[in-house]
Amino acid sequence: MKQWTWKSAAIAAGGILASGATLAQPSSGAMPPGTAPPESLSVPTQSSGTGDTILTARAKAALVGASGVDSGDVHVTTTHGLVRLTGRVATRAQKDKAGQTVQSLDGVNAVQNDLVVGGAAK
Repeated sequence: MKQWTWKSAAIAAGGILASGATLAQPSSGAMPPGTAPPESLSVPTQSSGTGDTILTARAKAALVGASGVDSGDVHVTTTHGLVRLTGRVATRAQKDKAGQTVQSLDGVNAVQNDLVVGGAAK
């Protein structure tokens, strides 16, 4: 049985890195304002919960990237392609923009915009 030493482990790791492998970089996950969510997150058929999960993720990403929408207190749920927005935004314009942003995504059948305008965020 071959024993690994620190030296052989370091050589092996160096070889892996030298071969072009990269280590994962930590990321905040935030997209720059105005950036559309990746289309590579395709939406599977709505008969599965997977499609709704991906659609929810795409909607959240779109809201984070939308200019003019403070999405810090916006919550997104999806059921069979119906996306529901809840939470609070500061203005009617933000509420409308959030609804329009989500409605424009592929796979969204309808948007139920239950965002509350004004008041303090919970």
